[in-house]
Amino acid sequence: MKKKRSLAFKLIAGGILIALVPVAAIGAYALWKASASLTELSRERAVVTARSLAAMIDLVLAEEVKLLAEQAVRPGLRQAAARVREAGAEAAADEIAMLNRELSAAQKALGQDYELLVLVGLEGKVFADGTGGSQKGLDIANRPYFQKAKGGETAISEPVVSRASGSLVLPIAVPVKDEQGKTAGVLASVLRIGFLTEKILDVKIGKTGYPFIVNAAGLTIAHPNQEHILKTDISQIPEMGALYKALGTIKTGIEAYRFKGVDKIAGFAPIPRTGWSLVVTQDEAEFLESAHDIRNAVALGGSLFLAVTVLSVFFFARSLSRPIGRVVDLVHAGAEEVAAASSQVSSSSQNLAAGASEQAASIQETSASLEEISSMTKQNAAHAAQANGLVSEANEIIERANRSMAQLIEAMREISSSSLETQKIVKTIDEIAFQTNLLALNAAVEAARAGEAGAGFAVVADEVRNLAIRAAEAARNTSSLIDGSVKRIQDGTGLVDTTHTAFAEVAQSARKIADLVAEINAASNEQAQGIDQINKAVSEMDKVVQQNAATAEESASASEELNAQAEQMKAAIAELVAIVGGNASLGKGRSSAKPEKQPAPAEKASSAIQRIASRAKPKAAPKAEEVIPMADAEDLKDF
Repeated sequence: MKKKRSLAFKLIAGGILIALVPVAAIGAYALWKASASLTELSRERAVVTARSLAAMIDLVLAEEVKLLAEQAVRPGLRQAAARVREAGAEAAADEIAMLNRELSAAQKALGQDYELLVLVGLEGKVFADGTGGSQKGLDIANRPYFQKAKGGETAISEPVVSRASGSLVLPIAVPVKDEQGKTAGVLASVLRIGFLTEKILDVKIGKTGYPFIVNAAGLTIAHPNQEHILKTDISQIPEMGALYKALGTIKTGIEAYRFKGVDKIAGFAPIPRTGWSLVVTQDEAEFLESAHDIRNAVALGGSLFLAVTVLSVFFFARSLSRPIGRVVDLVHAGAEEVAAASSQVSSSSQNLAAGASEQAASIQETSASLEEISSMTKQNAAHAAQANGLVSEANEIIERANRSMAQLIEAMREISSSSLETQKIVKTIDEIAFQTNLLALNAAVEAARAGEAGAGFAVVADEVRNLAIRAAEAARNTSSLIDGSVKRIQDGTGLVDTTHTAFAEVAQSARKIADLVAEINAASNEQAQGIDQINKAVSEMDKVVQQNAATAEESASASEELNAQAEQMKAAIAELVAIVGGNASLGKGRSSAKPEKQPAPAEKASSAIQRIASRAKPKAAPKAEEVIPMADAEDLKDF
């Protein structure tokens, strides 16, 4: 046989299930969405950082090329280069001496970041420099940057180790043209690469992140760790093969790799003027740290919410099922007593009908028994009135619960309204972030127009734009969370409405029970009055014993009908008990709720009738005329 569950168990299990499924689904979705968003944001930030630093390097190189090109168009330098091309260095000795002085002054003006400034003839030999002629005759004809500049193009060389200072330098060359636009020579500068790389190598990305630069062949040319410069070739490291391939194909993007046993993630971007790539790398564990923090926070919040929900449902179900269980116990006890009384009354009535002819001598004792029955009927009426009062109190409790539920519904609607207002505020923050982003873009454009003087401001403008992007993303995430909260509040409001409707149905049932108890009370009072009238007429019943026997048979039939109705009532109450308490038997676990036991009315009636029967059997039945003289039988025919 299938085991029935109690009302409290069903309420607790249903409430937990209703809370668990949405919390688990929303928590899993929020965790996945937040992790994906933060990971994507971190990837975009790495690419933006690499692109910004690459743009800075390219901007600095553009300025250096511009300065060198301005020197190359000076009239004296152009004329001297053309003179050397036409007549040779010996014929242009005066012009070369003047150029040595001018180049020395220019090199000093450019600062210590320039190691050398030289003017080279078309044959590839230096004939003037910024060190007073110390580099005269130096042959650079086989250098690729010289050949490119000789062909009329600006050339930026790969970094090399200076033979003079031993430091890493970057040669830059521009063509020198005569009045007719023909190449007359090459002006080259040797720039200390530290001037270029120190602008980016001091940048820190978190605790483990840093930038570095590799050339097109994969050789490291700038790195915070000097041991890697011109020594580490990423194309020869198997774990970094995917990164090297991505540098040559997609140019700008993000790639994961492994270096010295540590998993890393790198964002990269090209430096257009050189063919180099700037890489921003960071340990993967730190890169995904924010996503892991969000995951832990969501899991903790969901667990706490679920625990609070389970406790709330448990106490609510207990507070609802216990009063109903106590009322059911009381009603069941009353039904048991009524059934027992009706059964015994039916049996006694049948015995009374069979022995009516023998009970004429016991009329006086029957009168006393009827008085006892009248007293017990009044007691039943009093008990019914007490039960009616208990039902009324239960109805008042349910009404108060209904009012509390209505207040709870109104509060949840106010919370929903507040959430909508918060959505508007988050939207305003998003619009502000968008405007800030536009302003940062405008500032970056103006900084680029300002040239070298605006380079630092361009970095600041880019960081402001990054902050605006992060603020907009945070606003969108917050809006998404608020949307989820509004949905959960609306779901909660629906559940509360359902609970409110259930309470209304319980209240309606309680009112019906009260009406039934009132009817029982009225019926008991009427029975008491009827028994009083019967008691008054007992003194006249001696003459109509035969009529009394017929009345007893009718009483037995009525008692049988009452017994059948009592059995139906017991079955209905048993079903109610199964709903409220499951398979728990009546009286178990609720003994404290029962009133103090008193003698059942049926037991009193049974004992009285048994006394009548025991006294009537040993005696011979007297005639009716001997007990009550029937002088005028005509007066009793109506009775």
